[in-house]
Amino acid sequence: MARYYGNIGFAIQTETKPGIWEDSIEERPYKGEVIRNGRRYENGESVNDNFTITNSFSIISDAFLYSHIPAMRYLEYLGSKFKITSVDIDRPRVVLSVGGVYVSGDSTSADSDDSGGGAG
Repeated sequence: MARYYGNIGFAIQTETKPGIWEDSIEERPYKGEVIRNGRRYENGESVNDNFTITNSFSIISDAFLYSHIPAMRYLEYLGSKFKITSVDIDRPRVVLSVGGVYVSGDSTSADSDDSGGGAG
């Protein structure tokens, strides 16, 4: 089995204004093993096919992960963020299955290097 080390993204609700709650992504590093490795292309409504991996990861968990399982959104792998599609608890590990590429619901992504300015 291949080793895994990378970030898992958690959507933590924070109060931005009184009575207004929004999800903010908190990334935490975890390690474990890749226990299933697969990929496929799916025909979509766009010009290019959608790339999906069907990997499973056995992650060594901690107290934070156990208490925030419903908040897990993505797992970083091979330089991309992939949606977590299912979680199996097998203490002291958690087995995560992932699917398509994670797309944030926010229009301003942390991956963007654009400072918002136009040309000169």
